[in-house]
Amino acid sequence: MKKASIGIVAVLALALIIYFGITIFSGNENNNTDDSTLSSEEEQAPSEEQNDINEMATFTEETARDVMQVYRQAFVTLIDSADQDGLLSEFETINGVRNHFEEVMSEDLAGWMTDSYIEKRDGQIYLIAKDSPTWLAEDEDFQMEEIAEDHYKIIQEQENELIGHVEMTYHAKWREDKWIISEIETEQLDQQVSVEQKAEEIIRALANKEMAFISNTVHEEKGLLFSPYIYIEEDAITFEKNEVTNLLEDMETYLWGNYDGSGKPIEQTPNEYFEEFIDAEPLLDPDEVRVDSFEQRGNLINNIEDVFPEAKVIEFYTEGSDEYEGMDWSSINLVFEQNEHDIWKLVAIVTDQWTI
Repeated sequence: MKKASIGIVAVLALALIIYFGITIFSGNENNNTDDSTLSSEEEQAPSEEQNDINEMATFTEETARDVMQVYRQAFVTLIDSADQDGLLSEFETINGVRNHFEEVMSEDLAGWMTDSYIEKRDGQIYLIAKDSPTWLAEDEDFQMEEIAEDHYKIIQEQENELIGHVEMTYHAKWREDKWIISEIETEQLDQQVSVEQKAEEIIRALANKEMAFISNTVHEEKGLLFSPYIYIEEDAITFEKNEVTNLLEDMETYLWGNYDGSGKPIEQTPNEYFEEFIDAEPLLDPDEVRVDSFEQRGNLINNIEDVFPEAKVIEFYTEGSDEYEGMDWSSINLVFEQNEHDIWKLVAIVTDQWTI
């Protein structure tokens, strides 16, 4: 009986060993298969970084046009939403506008755009009235240059009265999930017309009252100041660039200063002021032209250098006649300052004449 029991136990033990051996072997085989499959899947599955690289490789001319259009639209949207005074009622803070720009451009470029075109007045946000940035001319050819997989240059040659002859370079970079404009460079391609030549052209335009031409030469940010005498008063009247084109059609009376001697206010329309103080026709053949060289002719102090310390001043002078013993002499000082593109722009017309 004892032998029978031992035999049964031995048979059961052997069966268990066989059973568990098969199960363990099967489990290991399955595990090995799973590990192998997982390893293969990991090798085949593209990483997020690889996906980004694949997308960045598709930068084409169409992509370049699209990213430049989006960049421009971010600015145009503000123009469209501003009222006639430039109020941007949709924004409560300047940072809000900066965040708007950062959706399509780098932080540095958004900061420059905000500082250049946005201001806060009386607790509200305003768009500054000035010429817009230089955009890509979409109907003109441009070149692309790959700097890296996530960095391209969009290069275009442009030429107009505002910026001169330049090469514009727009840097497009990949950020997270889209292309943005990160930086803009401007390079002058040829020597500009000298300030002296530009001044001669302006004198001719003043003599012919070609205000549209003069408007094109005016500084985009500082506008055009008028002073009836060589001493520029603190409250000298200044017109914005876009106001100069139709200035002589403006029927409003302005205070241009006070007459020397009597002290009476010079209250005139722009056309009346031009008739009395800006007689440029005799200066088409001047007796003298001075560049950054001042001569004291009357009893008023010349403070042009104090008001415009970084300016270049061209003076056109005509001597007086014998009939009036030379007291009818006159001159026009054209004052120029460089804009952000290093182009000399007209900022003031300062007249000088015999005073009591």
